Amino acid sequence: MASTLTATPTALHERDYLPGHSPILEPPEGPDSTLACTCGGLLVLKPDTQPAQKDVFDLHLKEVQRESRCD
Repeated sequence: MASTLTATPTALHERDYLPGHSPILEPPEGPDSTLACTCGGLLVLKPDTQPAQKDVFDLHLKEVQRESRCD
């Protein structure tokens, strides 16, 4: 049985991400969801619109990439 995260794809779920990093929306189906990352980071502490969540998640991925280049 598919989870609600995979059963209801959103704009955030429809692209490829860095290994260990993918968005978690709760609830996944609404335009207003809290946003976290599978790495354990809570990115948006309160519900926000999905376009704003996408921007926050993109900034998170850029930070992860920048940190990985510094290692």
